[in-house]
Amino acid sequence: MKKFIKSSTLAMTAALMMGASGSAFAHKVGVVDMQEVYKQIPQMAKIEQTLQAEFAERRQELEKIQGDIRFEAEKFKRESTTMSEEQKEALREKIQGMQKTLAEKGRPLEQEIKVRQNQELAKVQKLIVDAIESVAKKGKFDEVKVKDTTIYFNPDKVADLSDEVVKAVSSK
Repeated sequence: MKKFIKSSTLAMTAALMMGASGSAFAHKVGVVDMQEVYKQIPQMAKIEQTLQAEFAERRQELEKIQGDIRFEAEKFKRESTTMSEEQKEALREKIQGMQKTLAEKGRPLEQEIKVRQNQELAKVQKLIVDAIESVAKKGKFDEVKVKDTTIYFNPDKVADLSDEVVKAVSSK
């Protein structure tokens, strides 16, 4: 019985291999260089401009505080030899207070900027994924991989779809 199953399995495998054409096993693969796509699409520049405009006022406020801290620190270095201990202590406290204000305003701003960046990037990622799917379907690709995560691919057999994806996303 075991011989029969073994020989039947072997016979079926041989028949399948002989009967199958080369095209039945063809697997069309493409790759996309996501870093290049992100660099080239105009949506990324728009996101950067939008976020800069959105947070410009608050960033300027932080830059002013940083400038004030530098000014007061330089003043302390220049004039500390002629200051009384009370004046030195008052200036130290003033600098520390400004540093505390900077930290209290800076951290939430950084977090808010990151959240907004992620929201905007999610929109762009959706556009990119949709473009990849569209290009892959149009080109009748069986599989599309991210170039950065692929260790090796034969450029003669695997198509780089990055430029097509950039064109598709840029037109939206």
